[in-house]
Amino acid sequence: MPVSGMSTGTADQLYLALRVAAIEDYLDHADPLPFIADDLFINFDEKRAAAGFRVLDELAKKTQVLFFTHHEHLVDVARKTLDDAVSVVTLPVASNSPSPRSEAA
Repeated sequence: MPVSGMSTGTADQLYLALRVAAIEDYLDHADPLPFIADDLFINFDEKRAAAGFRVLDELAKKTQVLFFTHHEHLVDVARKTLDDAVSVVTLPVASNSPSPRSEAA
């Protein structure tokens, strides 16, 4: 099946698998560099996101993994899946940014 025939979530899983394989290959012959993921699982359902977090947990045994998201449910999935292996840092909303409520008014 061509990638164009896949759902967005399935295509994202394929790309994640290819990215992780490339990173693991790189780590076999180079110094580790952090892997930075920005909202990597936004098209994943909860079960797929949990599986993705387990993959990142395995990768974190070889290099630092930083996962950025503004989706609170993904933080919950990560905590539920990985327990104490997750460190969460919540950044405050910038004081000069308009709040979502003021934008809607």
